[in-house]
Amino acid sequence: MIQLMLIGTAHVIDLSLPLERHMRNFNPDLVALELDKQRWYALKSESKVSQGPFYLKLLAKFQRYLSNSFGSSPGAEMVVATDVANSLNSKLAFIDKPILDTIQGAWKGMPWNEFFKMIIDGLISFVGGGDVNVQRSMRTGDFTTELDQFAVEYPSLKRELIDKRDYFMAMNIIKLFRTQRCEKMVAIVGEGHIDGIAKKLNDLKPKIVRLSDLLSEKGNSISFSIEIQNS
Repeated sequence: MIQLMLIGTAHVIDLSLPLERHMRNFNPDLVALELDKQRWYALKSESKVSQGPFYLKLLAKFQRYLSNSFGSSPGAEMVVATDVANSLNSKLAFIDKPILDTIQGAWKGMPWNEFFKMIIDGLISFVGGGDVNVQRSMRTGDFTTELDQFAVEYPSLKRELIDKRDYFMAMNIIKLFRTQRCEKMVAIVGEGHIDGIAKKLNDLKPKIVRLSDLLSEKGNSISFSIEIQNS
C-alpha cells in the first residue's frame, strides 16, 4: 500500500530540525522536492540572478531580503531534505515546473491592472509598508488570509504561480509512484501548495504536515524586526 506525506514549508525560515525529524520518522523510499533541475543546480551552486528580466531580479532580491530577516537562505529546506534523503538512501525527484517558464507565462498573461498593482505593492513593500499581518502569519504558519487576498487581487498570477503548479506537481507525484516503484514518498513543498496538491491527490489520503506543525516544533522564537538596508 502506497503512502504519501506532504510537508509544507516556508522558503525563508530555518525549519531544518523539525523537517528532518518528520522525514526520518516517515522513512520514505523517495523524496520529491518543489524544484526543477535549473533551480536545483542554482541552489547547489549558490548562484545569484545577475542577468534576465527585471521581474526575475526583483523576485530574487526580495527573497534574499526575506532570508536575511528570518535567518534562512532561500531553498535551505530543500538542501536539508536532500541531505536527509541521502542519509536514508531515498531516491530524489524534482516535481515543479521550470521556474523561468512559469514566471514568463505569468508575465505574458498578466492583465494591465494586475501589472500596475504589482508595481505599486512592490514599491510599498520595499519602503517598509505593507500589511503587518504577514508577520503574524509567518509566526503561525497560517497564510489563509494572504492567499485569499492574493486570489482576489491577482487572479491571473494565482492561476499561473499556484493553481497550475499544484496540478503539475500532483501529476508528477502520481507518475513517480507508477514509475519508481516506491511505496512511501514525502513531498516537500511550500505551504501555499499543500491544499491544492492534497485536494488533487485526495484518493491517496496523504498525511499532511503543516508549516504550523513545523513551527510549533521548532522550539524557538523568530525575530520579526525588519530593517531596510541599502543595497
